[in-house]
Amino acid sequence: MGEPIGIIGGTGPLGTGLALRLAAAGLEVQLGSRDPQRAGEAARRLNSLLDGGVAAVTGGRNDEVADRALVLVALPYDAVRATLQELARSLAGKIVVSTAVPMSFASGRPEPVQLEAGSAAQELAELCPDSRVVGAFQTVAAGQLLDLRLQLDEDVLVGGDDRQARKEVATLVERIEGLRAVESGPLATCRYAEGLTPLLLRLNRLHHAQTGIRITGL
Repeated sequence: MGEPIGIIGGTGPLGTGLALRLAAAGLEVQLGSRDPQRAGEAARRLNSLLDGGVAAVTGGRNDEVADRALVLVALPYDAVRATLQELARSLAGKIVVSTAVPMSFASGRPEPVQLEAGSAAQELAELCPDSRVVGAFQTVAAGQLLDLRLQLDEDVLVGGDDRQARKEVATLVERIEGLRAVESGPLATCRYAEGLTPLLLRLNRLHHAQTGIRITGL
């Protein structure tokens, strides 16, 4: 992975958290936003948190980020369709990682949303039929990522129909210290990873914690 990792929607909590951890692992990252000035400001803030102030993070427009070979989509679920419809052509042939989780909130409680496509990752694959879509990072808390003092210790489920793309994303996951990638098989398995997130949010509230997942026996 010689060129920077791109993050579409990179100025939100998950996007900046992933960028910070990947940059801390020695990778270059480009944050994307509709507003390049906002992306640049977020990049400068993240660089100031890195040891030695290394400028490993840059900012740009979402369409610039879409030119990268591996692109993380860190948008909220409700923003994915509108943004990706504009970028599908640029993302053709690229590895595109879906992190979105479709949720609703009933009386403040998170609930999973059932999608006709099966999962947000499968919807993204429909929006970008020429991309190599992989689902990952749905269960990782942004707040944990953004605090470099915290030692991560959890698994990340990685699902995708393209086996080589899935392996490349698994390798990327494990560049972040404390994360272990567990390949879950085809893209259809992403519905299970996405469905875990509302449960984890409930556990966080109940136990005043930041929870993740660990798959035992592997």
